[in-house]
Amino acid sequence: MDQIAKQHLNHFIGTWDTDGIILETNNAPEVKIKGTDTYCWILDKSFLLHQANVMIGTSNSLTHEIIGYDVVRQHYSMQYYNNQGQSGFMNAILDNHLWTFTGTNLKFKGGFSKENNEFSGIWKQLTDHNIWSDFIHIKLTKR
Repeated sequence: MDQIAKQHLNHFIGTWDTDGIILETNNAPEVKIKGTDTYCWILDKSFLLHQANVMIGTSNSLTHEIIGYDVVRQHYSMQYYNNQGQSGFMNAILDNHLWTFTGTNLKFKGGFSKENNEFSGIWKQLTDHNIWSDFIHIKLTKR
């Protein structure tokens, strides 16, 4: 992995307390998110393993994600799997201290605090009308 890419991912290393909300819609009330996210290097620091264990309302959501860096395309790749049997792929870029994760119908924009002890941002979801709508507000606080 590229050394600069490693340095950027290094900010994620550790255990984080996760708090957020899925925003209210016309069809559903607001839902709280609370749990833990853990990031650690694997495979001789070639990839980052992200493990999320959060409660979304009353449902427990477990996710494992592998994060790497594509030197040719100059972006991060993210492959995730969860306890509902779902998996997916996202790309990520870091531009001027702002992280953007992009998947098929989800995207995230956010970043670290100056002290690198908080990571927060907004997830957007692609609607049936092909409009990106705010979906989740999330904040991770490093333990």
